[in-house]
Amino acid sequence: MTAQSIRSNRAGLGISITVIGGLCFSIQDAGIKWLTIEVEVLQVLFLRSLFGLLFLVGSTRLTGEKISLRVDRPWLLLLRTATNILGWVLFFYSLKYLPLAIAVALFFSFPLFLAIISVPLLGETVGLRRVMAIVVGFIGVLLITNPTAGISLPALLMLGAALCWAFVASLTRILGERENASTMLFYTLLAFALVLAMPQYWLWGALDTNQYLLVAVVAFFGVIAQFSVTKAYAIAAPSLIAAFEYTALIWSAIIGYLVWGDIPDAFAVTGAVLIIASGIYVIHREALNNGA
Repeated sequence: MTAQSIRSNRAGLGISITVIGGLCFSIQDAGIKWLTIEVEVLQVLFLRSLFGLLFLVGSTRLTGEKISLRVDRPWLLLLRTATNILGWVLFFYSLKYLPLAIAVALFFSFPLFLAIISVPLLGETVGLRRVMAIVVGFIGVLLITNPTAGISLPALLMLGAALCWAFVASLTRILGERENASTMLFYTLLAFALVLAMPQYWLWGALDTNQYLLVAVVAFFGVIAQFSVTKAYAIAAPSLIAAFEYTALIWSAIIGYLVWGDIPDAFAVTGAVLIIASGIYVIHREALNNGA
């Protein structure tokens, strides 16, 4: 087998894994949105973290990847974890009130934020073309939030979640030089469980068997999604994989329609197209600048 065919096979596998990961993320998000109709968001996230830890530890036995209890940059990992917690809380509080596809589309504005904050954090340069792509992307954000009705609080919360995720992605690049994905995910889930355990005294509510099962399903698909995307980035070009992460928007639109009957309006569809196009262009320009 030639080197070119090997690269082609790895690219195809990476794309397939990414598409599956996007589906798993969409199932996780839909499950949490369904749960938070009757259960407090922080309780759902707390239980998701506990189940996620169990699935993570079990999955490492299958993958062979080790979880290291010692890290080289603990304060940086702490900052990443705290930002991650804030981002997920904002994401799922927003998701409770927004249609699934619109929520995910707004969240996928994070590459635009990433391109902006990579200048001070990572020392990267952002040229005129990427600046124009960022502007187009944020026009898409305004369209999704429907400018005729004004930007709602849940939409602002989702943009806050996207900004947090951009910071998390930047810190992951730095930490990833020395730490593996399982270690970072382990500490993130552990911190979630510890931090969110505190408010459970005041907000805990009884769950039935079906709700516990749904939490387990949510956690399972969440861990699978994390590993899928991480594995895809490991075997194929990041610029290629990042572009196919946007398939999560398609999955979310399908699930949102089947479960809640959500049909995005013309503003939302146009805005989503602009965000996807600008995000992929930003990723493409970054790959060119990095020699990918």
